[in-house]
Amino acid sequence: MDVQTKKRVQLIAIMLVFLAPMVVAFALRLADWQPNRLRNNGILVQPPQDISADAPRAAVDAAFSWKDGQYRWTLLLIPGPDCAAACEKRLADAEKIWSLMTQKAPRLRLAVLNIEATPERRAQYPRLDYISSSAAALQALRPAAADSVAAAVIDPAGLLMLRFEPGYDAAGVRQDLSRLIR
Repeated sequence: MDVQTKKRVQLIAIMLVFLAPMVVAFALRLADWQPNRLRNNGILVQPPQDISADAPRAAVDAAFSWKDGQYRWTLLLIPGPDCAAACEKRLADAEKIWSLMTQKAPRLRLAVLNIEATPERRAQYPRLDYISSSAAALQALRPAAADSVAAAVIDPAGLLMLRFEPGYDAAGVRQDLSRLIR
């Protein structure tokens, strides 16, 4: 192999080293592949729905608004027609999510929609706000099955951003919230 051929081979090898990652990235993009750590566990609401005009009523005497002046995100639990054992487990999961958020926890508030705020529930789940709302966007997320709970994430400006179908993974909700809350 003469010197000129050897230099051409070296040039082609250098070009392949730099072009190969771009070709692989282009192929992965065409295949619509994304790494798991960048995917949402919830379903992104497209376009985000503004529910800030709705005035929810709090079961306890506290004032509640979707648009939060303290810049807190809201994890909203939306139970089905009957709240029994599985529903109670989801309420406990929400409290657990809040406690696992550690230093980000003050930037998250928990709410449950259209469920009776019994003194036992309020004592067992003190971080939950029990509210009632007639917002159409939230009523559309309400599960039809008894003893099931869906969830939604509402940003501080009152926009419905993410939704989670009944049977969601609580760890996935925590993961999505930790990405959103900085």
